[in-house]
Amino acid sequence: MLKCKICGLEFQAKSESHYISRDGGRLGLFCSLQSNQEERIYDTFDCPACGCQCVAQERKRNFSPISIIEDEEATEEE
Repeated sequence: MLKCKICGLEFQAKSESHYISRDGGRLGLFCSLQSNQEERIYDTFDCPACGCQCVAQERKRNFSPISIIEDEEATEEE
């Protein structure tokens, strides 16, 4: 259950009302070259009574490990 910080309504978090929000950040090419830190993203729901945004938790990005596949021809030549 989530509780709206504005009106106090407790409501069930449903997948159909879920969306992902992010912190406001700097925009533009120059800013992207300066910053090495990603903006935080959040699991977010809107309150069904007053419509205010209710942030449930910080969302972590998916991790995909990089696998290096050696070229078979290169290993056979050696």
